[in-house]
Amino acid sequence: MYDQNHSVIGSVLISRDITEYMKRQAEIDYINQHDYLTDLYNRRMFIEKFNELNERKAFPITVMMMDLNGLKMLNDAFGHQVGDEALVQVSNAFRKVFKDHFAARIGGDEFAVILTGLEKNEIENIKHELRKVVSAIMISDISLSISAGYHIVHEANNNINDVLKEAENNMYRHKVIESMSVRNQAIRAIHKTLTDKYKEERIHSEKVSMICYIMGLALGVRDEQLEELKMAGLYHDIGKIAIPDAILDKPGPLTKDEFELMKTHTEIGYQILRAADDYSRLAEYALSHHERWDGKGYPRGIEKEEIPLYARIISLADSYDAMTTNRVYRSKMTKDEAIEELIKGAGKQYDPRLTKIFIKEVLKRPKEAEKVELN
Repeated sequence: MYDQNHSVIGSVLISRDITEYMKRQAEIDYINQHDYLTDLYNRRMFIEKFNELNERKAFPITVMMMDLNGLKMLNDAFGHQVGDEALVQVSNAFRKVFKDHFAARIGGDEFAVILTGLEKNEIENIKHELRKVVSAIMISDISLSISAGYHIVHEANNNINDVLKEAENNMYRHKVIESMSVRNQAIRAIHKTLTDKYKEERIHSEKVSMICYIMGLALGVRDEQLEELKMAGLYHDIGKIAIPDAILDKPGPLTKDEFELMKTHTEIGYQILRAADDYSRLAEYALSHHERWDGKGYPRGIEKEEIPLYARIISLADSYDAMTTNRVYRSKMTKDEAIEELIKGAGKQYDPRLTKIFIKEVLKRPKEAEKVELN
């Protein structure tokens, strides 16, 4: 402060506590640098770290890319919450194995890590340890698996995308085999989860499978094709794994909205089965087993021979078992009553030729089979 003669007569000191500001700024910086789900570094920070090491010529620099196998199948079968839990668990494994290195999540199911000063044999040992740790993680009775590949940079390279592409190509060479194995395992685990939880579903799927097998014999199906038909019957309702418990457990008839949700099990089953190499041929049958001969079924409304043969067989087996099984809201039909329903549905819901064979050869009622009109 100055007087009228411009001489200093005092001073005013202003201070401000910026602790909260600095804290908020640190939180903002952290959010901008890290993946929201896994708390690993994000893609932007990964690129910045690589560029920094590249400029410092901290060679050799190894970029390793990793992909969680079967994530889409986990999401389809159990929901995104379970898929997210798998990503978090895998991220925790990365922290354990890569505690001295720079790990990041750079995409939906893709992770990357930067390692410096390591030789190829050391990197292979780390990769082996990572796969071992991840395989010990169980999510919904499924052992997790990752595919990994890497690229070693020995001299200045200003294009991180080229480096990532090389690492990714190496990763996908392994993923073709590894992902196939985990998806096949996942199918079995998904089906086991469904049938362990719902005893009725286990009994139903086994009975439908056996009826399909007998029907296949009656049609002259043999060997691998007969086994495929039997498996198609066993897994036809696998999509129910994604249907809410309140609907599957409901003791009475479903409301219109509930039935619309239940109908989605055909498409979900298709998505699950087609993702696994050993089961992909069954996907079309799971999708189509609620289609009708007259085109009034779901989900696509296809008709007659547009519906795959095995799906038409499953439709008969599925319906017959449902009719002759007790439900909380209705008593089971007798064999004669069920046959009458099949005859009524021939040419409408069911393939009439298959219905005739089913009644004659599987149910051993040749006289009743004559009532089925083939038009």
